Amino acid sequence: MAMLGMTRSTGLRALMVGGLLTVLMVAVAPAAVLQNMLIISIDALHPEALRVGDLPTLQRAMRQGVYTMAGQSTDPPLTLISHAAMFTGVSPNAGGKQDNRWLPGEPTVGRPTIFNRAKSGGYRTGYFYSKQKLGYLVNDAVDAHQWSKDNAIDLAEAFMAAPGRHFVFLHVSGLDQVGPENGWLSTEYLEELFYIDDALSPLIAKIEKQKHFLIVITSDHAGHGRIHGSRHPEDYRLPLVIYSDVKTFDDYQDMAYTVTDLQKILDAVW
Repeated sequence: MAMLGMTRSTGLRALMVGGLLTVLMVAVAPAAVLQNMLIISIDALHPEALRVGDLPTLQRAMRQGVYTMAGQSTDPPLTLISHAAMFTGVSPNAGGKQDNRWLPGEPTVGRPTIFNRAKSGGYRTGYFYSKQKLGYLVNDAVDAHQWSKDNAIDLAEAFMAAPGRHFVFLHVSGLDQVGPENGWLSTEYLEELFYIDDALSPLIAKIEKQKHFLIVITSDHAGHGRIHGSRHPEDYRLPLVIYSDVKTFDDYQDMAYTVTDLQKILDAVW
């Protein structure tokens, strides 16, 4: 009987220890690894358009994630300069890209970019952009890249459909043409943004279905009237939306943000 009592006691202790270990393992289990990271830059997107437009896809991301309308571009607020600051974390005033031009065959970015960090983290990297001059930001850490004025979204969707973990930067044009022609926040401008929202819907839906995702939606600059790139305060404005099913970014709700902060956001999830 004594031996039976010891066996029960030993079994009870083992059960308790096993249960404690299980609790500890759950407590220290790492967060789910992000499988798909997608950064969408909608060129010339004024943050107020996200409030007043009919945008089911973008506005749902805002509701389910966090966002700020207090984003700021570079000085000057121009496409290539701003995107270079996003990629490198270095503003033009601190030695980053200082002009808004680049042609194929000219030197590309010489600093490490967000693609270098993604590549070292085991992601397949893709970069799809709607303006040729953004080819300046292609470096050896980019596995696949393509300039396409009209099909950048489709290219990103096809890239992310392949097996593996993906890090993609997608640049979408359109508003940068309608804004100067018809005015920022004009009826035509909001219609173009509606079409962009609709085109993004299948891509975002597929990423959501795959789970373990991070989606960042932002822009390079805005504009006012039919002008952009000036020192008018409206030209510097841009939004930031962060949406994930495994990470929280509550500190970014309504906070001030500059394009060079994109690297800091990504540092929190690597």
